[in-house]
Amino acid sequence: MSALAKPQDVFGRDAEWADLADFAASSLPGLRIAVVYGRRRQGKSYLLRRLAEACGGLYHLATEQAEAVSLRRFADSVAEWQQLPAGALGFRNWEHALDSTTEFMTRRSVRDGVPPLLVLDEFPYLASETQGLPSIIQGLYDRLGPGGLGQPTPLRLVLCGSAISVMSGLLSGTKALRGRGALELKVKPFGHREARAFWQIEDLQTAFLHNALIGGTPGYRELAPDPHVGETPDAVAEWIARNVLRPSAPLFDEANRVVHEDPRIRDAALYSSILAVVAAGESSPTKIGGLLERPATSLTHQLAMLESAGFLDRAQDLLLERRPVIAVNDPVIRLHHLVTEPYQADLEAGRARRVWAESAHTVESKILGPHFETLAAEWVRRHAADDAGLDVGVTGQTVVPCREHKTGHEIDILSLARGARPRTTGAPIAFIGEAESRDRRPGTAQLERLEHVRSLLTASGHDASTARLGLFSTSGFTDEALAAAQQSSGGILLVGLATLYGQAG
Repeated sequence: MSALAKPQDVFGRDAEWADLADFAASSLPGLRIAVVYGRRRQGKSYLLRRLAEACGGLYHLATEQAEAVSLRRFADSVAEWQQLPAGALGFRNWEHALDSTTEFMTRRSVRDGVPPLLVLDEFPYLASETQGLPSIIQGLYDRLGPGGLGQPTPLRLVLCGSAISVMSGLLSGTKALRGRGALELKVKPFGHREARAFWQIEDLQTAFLHNALIGGTPGYRELAPDPHVGETPDAVAEWIARNVLRPSAPLFDEANRVVHEDPRIRDAALYSSILAVVAAGESSPTKIGGLLERPATSLTHQLAMLESAGFLDRAQDLLLERRPVIAVNDPVIRLHHLVTEPYQADLEAGRARRVWAESAHTVESKILGPHFETLAAEWVRRHAADDAGLDVGVTGQTVVPCREHKTGHEIDILSLARGARPRTTGAPIAFIGEAESRDRRPGTAQLERLEHVRSLLTASGHDASTARLGLFSTSGFTDEALAAAQQSSGGILLVGLATLYGQAG
C-alpha cells in the first residue's frame, strides 16, 4: 500500500490517485517517468498539485509562450521550490534546466521515504516551442534511469497535458520516450454515478438527464453561473437554458474551445462539420463523407485525429467483420451540434426556452437514447458483476442477420463470455440486452425479441443458449415483464435507473 493517502479535498479519483501514489512513492531506483493526460477540465492539474504537495515535490504549470519566457518561468518555479528569491536561477536551455533541476532534487533529502517528484503540467506547450524536448528527457532518462551506471537515486518525473493527440503519442511508435514510461494514465470524465454525487443530485431522472446533456467533466461545475441543478427534469431544462444555452455563459461555446485547443486540429470548419454530421447520427465513414461531399478516404486522417484526441469513439462489431460505428463521445459537443449551433440566432436573441421546447424530439432521439445505451453498456462492464452477478467478457454492439428483417436486428448491448475473443467463429455469448429511454415501458414484446435474437445466434453457431437477457429502461417495466423476470430465476435482468445508479434494493 502507498504511503501517500488521498487528500480529503480530492473528490473521487480513487483509482487514479492510487496509480499516481504508487508511482510516486515507489522505492525503485533511478528516474521513472509517468505520462498523464486527459481532456481539459477533468481535474488533472488539481490531482497533480495535491500529489506534489504530498511528496514535497515541484509542480510547474507551463503556459503557451516563447521558449525563453518558458525557461524563465520554470527557473522561478525551481527557485520558489528551493525557497530562493525570484530571478535567483537562470537556465541556458531546457537541457541545462532539467539537468540542474534533477541535480537539485537528488541532493534534497527524501521526504518520508518518497523520492523527489517533478511535475511538468501542460507539457505540449513546452514541446511545441522546443521540438527536441522529448529527446532531451530521453537523454536524462538514459543517464539517470534504472539502466544508468551505479546505483541511481530514485527520482520521479510526471509529464501532463490536455492535448490528448500529443500526449498519447509520447510513448508510442518511434518517439523518443517509447519504452521509458513507468505509468501512462488517462484521466477521464466521472462516470454517471460519480457525476451524480459530484453535482449533488438526488432525483435519478434528473441525474440521468443532466448527465446526458453535460456529461461527467468535473470542471464544468465551476463554469456554470449556477451550479445548483435542481431535482426535477423541468429544473434541468431551466438550468440548461440559464447555464448552457445563454451566449454569455462560459459553457455556451465550450464545445468549440475544447476541440480547437488541440494543436493538431487546424481546419476548424472541416472538423466541426464532421462532428456535426456524426452527432446527427451518421456512423460510417462513407455516409459521413457523402454528407460532406467528400470521398470517405479523404477523411481518414481527420477521423483518426478526432478519435485520438478523444472526441469520437470507433466501435467495432463484436461478431462481424464490418465497418466500425463512429459516435461522438462527449455530451457537451453533442448538445452543441444538435441544439446550440442550429439555433444560434434564436439563442443570441434570448429565446433559450423556446429553442429547448422545439428541440425536444432531437434531444429525445439523438441525445437521451444514445446516452442511455452508453450508460447501460457501462453498467454491464463496470457494475453488473457486483450488482447482479453478471460476469461477462468484452461488451459492445452487433447486428444479427435475420431473414424476417432485411436489415437484421441491431443489438444495443452484447457481451461475450469471459476470455472469448471478438469476431471469432462460434464465440460464446453471455448477455444480450436492449436499452429504452422513452416513456413507454418495455415489456414482453421486447423480451420475445431478445429470445428470438438468442435463438438466431445459437443457430448461427454461437454458444448462446444460456445467455442472460436484459432490458434497460428509464421509466420502469410492464407488470408482465416483471413477472417474467421473477419466473426466470435470474435469466432475465430488468435494469432501471435505480440499478444503474447503484440505488436498487
